[in-house]
Amino acid sequence: MPRSSPSGAVESQRVERIGGMALSEFVQRYRRLRRPVILTDALKDWPAKERFTPDFFRSRYGDQRVKVRGREYRLAEIIDLQSASSPERPAPYPCTLSLADCPDLLPDVMPRFPCSLPNRHTHPLMPKGLFESVYHTEIFFGGPNGQFPLLHYDFLRMHAWIAQVHGDKQFTLYESGQEHLLYVDPKAPWLSTVERANAPDFERYPLLRQARSYNVTVRAGEALWLPCGTWHTARCLNTGITVAFDQLESGNWREFTREVVAHQKRLGQRSRAFWLGAYLGMLGPVLSVAEMFGANRRADWGLNATAVGHPAVASEAGQSS
Repeated sequence: MPRSSPSGAVESQRVERIGGMALSEFVQRYRRLRRPVILTDALKDWPAKERFTPDFFRSRYGDQRVKVRGREYRLAEIIDLQSASSPERPAPYPCTLSLADCPDLLPDVMPRFPCSLPNRHTHPLMPKGLFESVYHTEIFFGGPNGQFPLLHYDFLRMHAWIAQVHGDKQFTLYESGQEHLLYVDPKAPWLSTVERANAPDFERYPLLRQARSYNVTVRAGEALWLPCGTWHTARCLNTGITVAFDQLESGNWREFTREVVAHQKRLGQRSRAFWLGAYLGMLGPVLSVAEMFGANRRADWGLNATAVGHPAVASEAGQSS
């Protein structure tokens, strides 16, 4: 396995690329073992695979207002900038659209592929307030060398799914158990305080040089699965469009519950933290039994679903892409 710095990580064969994998195989080989994997045919039934191009969004949603790094643009404007960008002069990134704000696009990203199910966000017993500060599933737009600004893992210990519908994107992943080298933000422990994580200042962050990382490229039509708690960052290799979303299931339920409680305590809501912890502790086994009978396996997203991403504190950085 390559040992390297974030600025010099080499492309690794450690993350397998697999097509035609059954859900049972995915659970046994990857979900239970917390091993990232790329599903090469995950998007085979998505109309988005053919429809989602820069020209499509420029013509259909060109007047949509988007905010990138604190500045507001028209979507057509940012797509033009990204199309004209170069690795030496990358356009602003990331630019996102929420699927919740564009419900007419939902049929283009269906069905939700089996390995990304079950998903507990939409269950009616889930406390709705948990996700009030969290973004919905997002569409990311990027140009060559557009770099995700934060080293992070997905909020509330969600599993992350990165569905690449156009172009190629490279992810830098970090081995688990290296938080002591990653300059974790104590106020937002799902984020690192390292600036420009793809090309960090090692004099300012010397411990990061010791962190073990490796690169993996996700190509159009593929989906990368990142187990909960996987520290990562990303950069666009060319003009690309990505659909990023999270998953909550029995395997990451306890970690999700602990993180919900810890987050409420950081907000000063200790009583709410106690009651949410108790409620979620009881709800988990109930949902596990329900899932034995097919619950939480809707192949669509649900128009009122909360398929979540990152909280408002990381809003300009988006989700996982």
